[in-house]
Amino acid sequence: MNHLPSITALRCLDASARLGSFTLAGKEMHLTQSAVSHHILTLERDLGIALFIRRRGGLELTPPGRMYWEETLHALLLLQRAGHRVKGASRQHSTVTISVPPSFANLWLMPKIGLFVRDNCDITLNLINRQDSGVTRYGEEDASIELSEGNAAGFVSVRLLSLVYHLYGSSELLARLGVPRPSAARGELKDGTLIELLRSAPLIRTSMNDAWPEWLRLSKLDEFVPPARLTDGPVYAQASLALLAVINGTGVALLPRHAVENHLHGRTVVKLSRLGWPATKAYYLQWSDNIPVTPALRRFAEWAETVAESEAEPSA
Repeated sequence: MNHLPSITALRCLDASARLGSFTLAGKEMHLTQSAVSHHILTLERDLGIALFIRRRGGLELTPPGRMYWEETLHALLLLQRAGHRVKGASRQHSTVTISVPPSFANLWLMPKIGLFVRDNCDITLNLINRQDSGVTRYGEEDASIELSEGNAAGFVSVRLLSLVYHLYGSSELLARLGVPRPSAARGELKDGTLIELLRSAPLIRTSMNDAWPEWLRLSKLDEFVPPARLTDGPVYAQASLALLAVINGTGVALLPRHAVENHLHGRTVVKLSRLGWPATKAYYLQWSDNIPVTPALRRFAEWAETVAESEAEPSA
């Protein structure tokens, strides 16, 4: 082999090794299956070895192929790191400070923030909590994430996360009350069972005050649940606290998907109805319209908006 392989060929090797398929590798790299196959064949011809065993069920690296993949993967990572460093060095370092509600930060933003930090190494991102909810005062922060209707006068608002509330309970609570779990096929409790649960289990309330009456009205169950039940359940203002109460079997609660999705796979938390109530409020990133937008803030806003759009959920 008297010349170096192309970067594209090495990336095709990496994607094919990880995904076990030329077709899937092509989709990841935005190439056709035949183009990926051609790059692999060129590598094999230049190296004089077979990199993969082609099977009907997928690809399998040969021992020499695995050795070559592992060595070249290290080189690809070094090239990627060098690119990030050069880009960072060519930009003027900047700082952006965002005030964030604790629940939103813990349940949605923090699990994703590493991606922004990794791809924007020239920006120092500061997150602070502001307790005076409902009052917008801009001091040390460049912008604020607010739960609002997004039409505050004097502010630029970027819609990040729409909220659709579904009904959740814990496996422990259902077992204690003798309520069968929803079947995988049905995906929700039968109406009669659901009504009995709503009449017997504490209805956990959050800061979204109209969630319970609106969800009951939308699901046509309001006539079966006494109005007094909507005001005698415990209040946990933050979604993260209400989630913990659900997990601990305190009662059932209406929560948005981002608050519970990490607990659904382990079946600790159970969705009890397919019907979702779309809240009139959403999470917005906003800043004063008389303050110039810095490049750092604009990049954070574009990143957050893109991530939120990719996770948008239907109301039912």
